[in-house]
Amino acid sequence: MNIIEKHMVEMPDGVKLFTIVQRPPDTGRAPVIFQRGPYENKEIDEEPLRNADLRGYCIITQHCRGTALSEGDFIPYDDERRDGLATLEWIRRQPFYGGEIYLQGVSYTSAVHLSYLSARPADVRGGWLNVMETERYNIVYRNGVLKTGLHGSWSVDMYKRNSILRKNFVAETFLTHPLAGITPYIFGEEARCIEELFLHESKDDPFWQTPPGGSEYRDAMVDLPFPLLLTGAFYDIFMEGMFDMWETMPAEIRQRSAFIVSPYDHDINGGESPLKFKDASLQKLYPEFNLDWYDHLRTGAPLKFIQPGKTTYYPCFGSEWRTRDFLTDGDKAWTLYLNDGTLDTSPGPGGTRHYVYNPAAPARFLGGLCHTFGGMKEQDPPNSRYDILSFMGAPVEARHLFEGRGSVRLRVRSDRPDTGFYVRLSVVKGGKTWPLRSDITSLGRQHPGYQPGEEVWLDFELAPHAYWLEPGDRLRLDVSSSCFPHFLPHTNRCGIQALQTGADIARNTIVLGCSSMTLHENTQG
Repeated sequence: MNIIEKHMVEMPDGVKLFTIVQRPPDTGRAPVIFQRGPYENKEIDEEPLRNADLRGYCIITQHCRGTALSEGDFIPYDDERRDGLATLEWIRRQPFYGGEIYLQGVSYTSAVHLSYLSARPADVRGGWLNVMETERYNIVYRNGVLKTGLHGSWSVDMYKRNSILRKNFVAETFLTHPLAGITPYIFGEEARCIEELFLHESKDDPFWQTPPGGSEYRDAMVDLPFPLLLTGAFYDIFMEGMFDMWETMPAEIRQRSAFIVSPYDHDINGGESPLKFKDASLQKLYPEFNLDWYDHLRTGAPLKFIQPGKTTYYPCFGSEWRTRDFLTDGDKAWTLYLNDGTLDTSPGPGGTRHYVYNPAAPARFLGGLCHTFGGMKEQDPPNSRYDILSFMGAPVEARHLFEGRGSVRLRVRSDRPDTGFYVRLSVVKGGKTWPLRSDITSLGRQHPGYQPGEEVWLDFELAPHAYWLEPGDRLRLDVSSSCFPHFLPHTNRCGIQALQTGADIARNTIVLGCSSMTLHENTQG
């Protein structure tokens, strides 16, 4: 039976963090698996901890400050570097410390480790990090549009989690004008850490080079001194950033690391996915992959599924895993043109389609894809609202594998000096429509000084993906100006959106025959 220890570990500012230690029944030194996070429960069931097969490891789990049994206030991201480094120092003073530490985390519990990797702790020999990324801007914004369905709602829920139990908030709170200044009404006090994020829409804003903007996390992969197992999913909120993390690693470290991408969402094992794929759950396929990974790093023990130096991924709507160094664009480009309600291989005669965009009644879409929570969900019928334009492709005649990024280029105009545009690509299979990718931007982001009535190009980039089309499947592209509650609706006014005191209605236009979408097919197998 394992030994269980409970500690209140004091941080440099005097705040004490609850830390529980599971260690093998012998009293000797052992390699340490270190995890910490804000999602732990105040009630702890010790029986499974005592009976777990530790495989010789000591597992340390810490509650982040201001959560569960720890003291202090939880302010998202603010204290993780300091608290993490202080806890590593505490671990080194313990009699069970064997000189090796392995990091483990999922989502925010991965971020807590990313915060201090630039310190290059010498006794950290590796880790498993699941679904997280290093660029704070990408967690909060997409092309200057606030991700209300990701960091917005999450930050409200987590802010001072132990201290402020009643919060005056629903998703529609983000429709308030002006949005800046709303936090005293939500929490009963100003939450400066949230208010500040509303004011920095541009990725080039110097704010994102400061600690509150995530500077401590950004370069975690650049000088990474030890190998990592990264796991993610095509419909996960951090998927695009994880591909960047894999490519950013030093080449020598990447050759000893591994990257696994499932076809699911933030639960990479697909527990709540509306679609299940054969042998696509990593947990079921390889239940002890994390411990085997640590054993491999320590002793060279063989791995059953994980391939160091490789990206192993499961294309959606398929039945098998594939392995490559990187997920790159397929070798054959498909360009489809937006004609009068159709997607065609050739431009049509032209013309336009119009719709009215009202920020007070924004278009809603099901599923956040890889940008916000919600993953893949079955879609509404085409042209489901007056402000959603749908374009349908012809049924495909053969099986095709699409890999890598895609793009959409729209020729547009508006009667307002600024407005938003949103695109969502889906596939229709057997009468059901499943989303693939989406993107959002604004006229002002790509065309500063836009004049109402001017006709301009807007470019959208679709995040990396891998998926199969079967004979009879059809592609569908929806165009709108909003995607609520996933993104903050554009007010149709110029300037920082959170500062706008009201919103206007816009009449937006898509020019047909020249607007297009490009995808990439892998024909090489």
